[in-house]
Amino acid sequence: MIGIIGQQLRALGHGAISDANHDAIYRRDQGINIVVEGFTAGSIEVVRRLHEQGARFLYLATEEPTDKGFNHGTQKEMVMRQQTFVEAAKYCEGIICLVPGEHVTRWYGQHAPAAYCELGYAPALVRRDDGREPDFDFGFFGSLSPRRLKLLKKLATRTGKRIKITADFPSQDARDADVRRCRVVLQIRKFEEMGLVSSSRCCTSLCLGRPILAEPHAMSKPWDEIVRFSASEKAFFDDALLAWATWRPLHAGQMTKFKEKLPPEACIGKALDEIGVLQKEAA
Repeated sequence: MIGIIGQQLRALGHGAISDANHDAIYRRDQGINIVVEGFTAGSIEVVRRLHEQGARFLYLATEEPTDKGFNHGTQKEMVMRQQTFVEAAKYCEGIICLVPGEHVTRWYGQHAPAAYCELGYAPALVRRDDGREPDFDFGFFGSLSPRRLKLLKKLATRTGKRIKITADFPSQDARDADVRRCRVVLQIRKFEEMGLVSSSRCCTSLCLGRPILAEPHAMSKPWDEIVRFSASEKAFFDDALLAWATWRPLHAGQMTKFKEKLPPEACIGKALDEIGVLQKEAA
């Protein structure tokens, strides 16, 4: 996620450091710090102190707020994260929402100027093809849940195909290597209640040369104009076999739409304009 936004900022001509090993905080005269939400009392205190010293902050908001906590309160961690975010928001100039929906932007906008941003395309995100043929039919990477595991097992049984599951990976390179071993990457909801598409999974897979097949999602836009969404669970199994057989042309078509619909200007560029942080910079 950080790497995607970093490369989009560079494509727009901004200087950006998105190295996970770089943890220095910029002073006001040096630039703006972009922080991924997930605050604890200790991290809020650090941000508060640096803010008082003049440091500037934007937050990346990765979750959907609800009455029960982030992501419908399906995990205790998500309830806590929504509560602590409110305190942390006192020290930022803007919030970049990675979850679509007016209700999401409106909730975050109570606490600071907020704008929705999709994770999209940048030329430097495209990895060079290593030329190896995939040795797995389908792949899934991300955190596992009982729902995801059940659907993956059902897919394997129905299609007779091999599925590579990467739930934990030590590095981005290791994750990328596993994705390349699969013909088609699957987008599956973690919980029944969640209708959000993982834009980072879609972006990463496409830039690694692999097409996406998604099960039905309530919040499929704008990805429903780029990748394949099945109409039902039954259709998902049938679509999987078609995607497997046509994965190269399927990826080519998805990648063309990805570049057209989600360039840097329409993603992070638009969000920064709406928040107004660049206008403050110029002033």
